[in-house]
Amino acid sequence: MKLVLLGVLLAILSWVASAHEMRPSIASLSVDSNGVLQLELVTNMEAWLANVDPSLSDTNDSPNAAIYDRFRALDATALEVAIRDKERAFSRVIEIIAGDVPITMTLTSLKVLPVDDDELPRDTQLNFVGGLPDGAESVKYRVNDTMPNTAVRLFLDNAEPRVQFVKNSQESVELSLDRTVKRSVRDLVVEYIGLGFTHIIPRGLDHIIFILGLTLISKRLVDLVIQVTAFTVAHSVTLALGLYGVLELPASIVEPLIAASIVYIAVENIWHQKVNRSRALVVFAFGLLHGLGFAGVLTELGLPARDFVVGLLAFNVGVELGQLATILVAYLSIGIWIVHRSWYRVRFAVPMSLLIGLVGCYWFVERVMS
Repeated sequence: MKLVLLGVLLAILSWVASAHEMRPSIASLSVDSNGVLQLELVTNMEAWLANVDPSLSDTNDSPNAAIYDRFRALDATALEVAIRDKERAFSRVIEIIAGDVPITMTLTSLKVLPVDDDELPRDTQLNFVGGLPDGAESVKYRVNDTMPNTAVRLFLDNAEPRVQFVKNSQESVELSLDRTVKRSVRDLVVEYIGLGFTHIIPRGLDHIIFILGLTLISKRLVDLVIQVTAFTVAHSVTLALGLYGVLELPASIVEPLIAASIVYIAVENIWHQKVNRSRALVVFAFGLLHGLGFAGVLTELGLPARDFVVGLLAFNVGVELGQLATILVAYLSIGIWIVHRSWYRVRFAVPMSLLIGLVGCYWFVERVMS
């Protein structure tokens, strides 16, 4: 038992230590009225300049972490100069193929994007143009092995945008340039379910820990179902309101409050031996906060206007599948064996709640102070 707790502690501490998260890039493709291919790429250029392995989840795990920190310390103007110095090399990283023909992309402008939290990675927006071969009917976007996983979007007039999540060193399926081609609802549902799932596993560590905290004193399935349902309904509401622009809060407010929700659940687990009647209401309130966090992700990726509701529901389904997977893994790997043991609360539920509370406190302080 002690070995299990020690392993969980080490895993959580390693996650907490990862302050410089490696986030996916966003590549937006379009074709102008002259048939010229345009690319807007939003990515972490400091990581690329420092030659940080894009497969890492945290830049601090890279042997080049000190170099990365030096680039992070540069102001926007100095960083733009550093990027310009590597312009030719970076242009070769952009891999777009029409048929079997690689398209040469030329950098036209770049801008280091401001962040409201100095502890968050700083993205850079780079704009490229390239000439399409005569008769090109489709393109493929390949994520270079020096770049992180990328959400690839293709925008065409009178056609719904295509969105794919392409992993490092892989390429997208063929993206049709025919403006009359409409993406099927089935394809959209599959893509957005995948995006919602990956937002929880592996990228939504704070959401995962919150959900795990709910399971620690929920010995009855009905208690857990009520809490998860309340959480689901709540974050679905604010996810929709956030995307429609009805309710907006800056990340500098939402993220610390999400960390505070983790601390609250941990404290309640320690002080109460069973689920209180009011807990579902508390979980609902915190679900509203988590929904605003989800909305930030979809706002960046964008949703097709024609199938906005379908895409929103599909993303939400993906989030729920990620949450259910988290609960099932926790229950089948540990919970099913020990939850009804006489020593479960003292030896497992309370120590784990303490660990979760410490993680939440760390995140809260980090996010408030940054």
